[in-house]
Amino acid sequence: MSKCDMENTLDKNYFSSVLLYLERQGVTCGDAVAPTRGAEFEQVNRVGLAEYEQVLQFGAQQTCDPLFGFHLGQQIQSADYGVLGYLVENCENLNQALMALLHYDQLVASIGQAKFHHQGDWAVLDWLPNLQTTRHVILRNMTGWVAMVRALLTQPVAPEHVSLTCSLNANEASQLAHWFGCPVVGSQPHNQIKFPRAYLSLPFRRANSAMHEALQRLSDKALVQLQQHHTLATQIRIMLAASADLGQCQLDAVAGVLNKSVRQVQRQLKQCHTSYSQLLTEERMRRAENLLGTLPLAELARELGFNEQAAFNKAFKRWFGVSPGKYHKRS
Repeated sequence: MSKCDMENTLDKNYFSSVLLYLERQGVTCGDAVAPTRGAEFEQVNRVGLAEYEQVLQFGAQQTCDPLFGFHLGQQIQSADYGVLGYLVENCENLNQALMALLHYDQLVASIGQAKFHHQGDWAVLDWLPNLQTTRHVILRNMTGWVAMVRALLTQPVAPEHVSLTCSLNANEASQLAHWFGCPVVGSQPHNQIKFPRAYLSLPFRRANSAMHEALQRLSDKALVQLQQHHTLATQIRIMLAASADLGQCQLDAVAGVLNKSVRQVQRQLKQCHTSYSQLLTEERMRRAENLLGTLPLAELARELGFNEQAAFNKAFKRWFGVSPGKYHKRS
C-alpha cells in the first residue's frame, strides 16, 4: 500500500473478525466482498476503510440488522484487536488500559483519533473519525470498547452517558440503552462515552505486569513500523494528538523529533496540501471544542499553546464564529 492508502486502514485481524461473525450467522461473503478474494487477501496486513465499510454494509443487509455494528461490537474478543488487545488484557486497571488505547489505537485501525479527558468527577472518552463514516463502523467501535472493558473488569460497570454521531430511532436508542445501561443519544457532534472517574482505578482480572511490559515493547515496535508508512502530515497529527501541552509543539522541535529540517517539513507538508500551522490549528480546534467548560479559560489557553487568554478568545471566535462563553452556553 502507498502512504496515502495506509492512513485510513485497519488491521486484517479486526477486519477478518467480521467475516467470522458472519459465518456464525450463516452468511458467506464469497465474491460479494472484494478484499476476501483469493491469495491476494492473505498477503496483506491492512485493509482499507472503504472495504471495511463495504463488508459491514453487506453484513447488515444479509442479516437484515440495522444495528449490525452494535451486535458485532458486543462479540469483540482480545484477539480481534491483535497485539493491542492482549496488551489491554494484561493491564493493571482501566486507567492503564485507556492509556494503551490512546497510544496504540492506530495499530487496530488508523481511521480516527481517540481522545480522553476529565470533567470533574467524570472521565470522557471521545472517538473522532478521520473521515465521515458509516453507522456500523461507529457502532462497532464504541460498543467494542465497552464490551472489552466489561470482560476484563472484576465487577459490572455501566457508563453514565453515550453519544453517537450516527442517527438512531427510538427503538434503536432503547436497545442500545438497555445494553449500555445508560442513555444513548444519536445525531450528536461527537462519539463519546462518559463514565465515573472512579472506574479508572478498577482492577483487571487478568493483570500481568511482566506480560504487559513485553507486549508494550512489541506494540512500540509495531507502531513505529506502521507510522513509517504514514504521510508526514499524519505522523504530525499523531504527535500533536499525543502531546499533553501544545505550547511545547513548536515546528523546530517537531522537525527535530522527525529527524528533518524545518524546510524539509514545510516542503513535504506542502506536497500534502497542508502546512504545520494548519495541522496545529486543527488540533487546537478539536481540543478547544472538547475541553471547553472543563478547565478555566486561562488554563485551557495555556494548554493549547496561547501565551494570553485574549489571543485564545480571538482565535476561538475566528474558528467557531462566537466567543468561548457563548459557544459553551449554546452547547
